Amino acid sequence: MNQANTAIAFIINSLEGGGAERVMCKLLSIMEKDFAARDLDVHLILLDDVPQAQQCPRYVQKHVLDTKGSLHNGYSALKKLLSAINPSICLSFLTRANLLNVKIGKKLGYRAIISERVNTSSHLSGGIKDLISKCLIRMVYPSADAVIAVSEGVKADLVAHFGVAENRVHTIYNPYNINTINAMANEWVDDLPARPYIVATGRLVKNKNFTLLLEALAASRLTHDLVILGQGEEQSELEAKAHALGISHRVHLLGFKSNPYPYIRHGTFFVSTSNAEGFPNAIAEAMCLGKAVVATNCESGPAEILTGEYPYSVKGFKAEAFGCICEVNNVQAVADALNFMADEHQVDNYAKRSMGRATTFSNTLFKQRLQEVLGLTNKAGAAHVSVS
Repeated sequence: MNQANTAIAFIINSLEGGGAERVMCKLLSIMEKDFAARDLDVHLILLDDVPQAQQCPRYVQKHVLDTKGSLHNGYSALKKLLSAINPSICLSFLTRANLLNVKIGKKLGYRAIISERVNTSSHLSGGIKDLISKCLIRMVYPSADAVIAVSEGVKADLVAHFGVAENRVHTIYNPYNINTINAMANEWVDDLPARPYIVATGRLVKNKNFTLLLEALAASRLTHDLVILGQGEEQSELEAKAHALGISHRVHLLGFKSNPYPYIRHGTFFVSTSNAEGFPNAIAEAMCLGKAVVATNCESGPAEILTGEYPYSVKGFKAEAFGCICEVNNVQAVADALNFMADEHQVDNYAKRSMGRATTFSNTLFKQRLQEVLGLTNKAGAAHVSVS
């Protein structure tokens, strides 16, 4: 086998503390035996030299570039490195890495597979920078050899608004190892609130809409404290908001946690008030721990998890098959859902439903679907990476 048949590369902006970064490391861990059986040299390329909150498996050859968030710098540095690695396939996560992957793939001749982790239209809903990003995505994404969407909602958005052919998009839900998550949840932590609390996780940024959660908590009859795990640019604004609402004594901003599961396990239930998601890991992981869930019906993912349906719409708040779904950016709807979950019988009921639903997102199914998209044959030993 020549080098083009034995190298495979994975590209992501960094290994900071986000869901995409965590899934990338999970993917590499889940696929280790398969890659070894096929004698593949596996490379992980990080575009930015920033602190790493996630740990990739030791068998992976990791390369850290220093592109400083620049597409221009990224193109030259990444092309040089990929020329040396000479892979048959590159799989990338996140927009910047995806754009570079496709463009360089056309120059070097490898299969460029990209994975979209968010609902692109909802995620890029801001000013001129987001508008430019959308234009670049429309120009570049349709040329990818294959696209992995993390939910049916993400797939629908790429097809409808970004010109990606439907037959090139493959939906693969994120993988979850329930036993591992529960084992990690047993880790001792010493900064839990003394009072009962609900829990939310995510970067402290506009799209996560923790401001809405604070307003809904203040408007509800729920007496629990609130724990938010994450770091980001909105921390000072959230602290000020909690103070203005008179609930600062109940709100605990505990920062980023490499192991969030003990905090989720000890919480009464889990809340997500995002404006946009791809496939929300935090919701699925909370369900793996048997936690009832309240979530906004943002594009995309929450409704797929909590109702099993796509597309889905709701006015106000509704208790669905696997959790409570609320209208996006509706304070009263979220407050009503919090009031609903103030009943411990409802919490217990939905905790049981969560556990049952979580079993549908398995590592085994993830690996099977990924093998198909990557073009890996099922014969161990004599297998190869398809470049057709």
